[in-house]
Amino acid sequence: MSAGAGCHARRTEVTPASGTPAIIGALTAGARRRIRAHFFALHAVTAEEAVPFVPQRPVERTQFERMRRAGIVRDAGPGRYWFDIVAWQRQQDRTRAFLVPIVIALCLLAAGLITLLY
Repeated sequence: MSAGAGCHARRTEVTPASGTPAIIGALTAGARRRIRAHFFALHAVTAEEAVPFVPQRPVERTQFERMRRAGIVRDAGPGRYWFDIVAWQRQQDRTRAFLVPIVIALCLLAAGLITLLY
């Protein structure tokens, strides 16, 4: 038997995590930003100032429908919509209320690990 036979370490490849969720998140955030910008640019923030909106991409269509279901984008007649700033702010507040404790817990965990491993 030759020296080193049987001592071969098995090579495994480590594949990085898929970036797909981040890409999808970026696409949806961008679509929501473009939709919001459309209504803000035309100052369509009340029913009297409603404007037409036609989504340009499938992701915009999906986000537009979600925003309508959430009451952020409101109907003001056939093909005319307006952006409800109060509903949008409420959604932002709910999102922050959900995420802030998670971020704090992760920071405390990281600080604890750093302290433990120091």
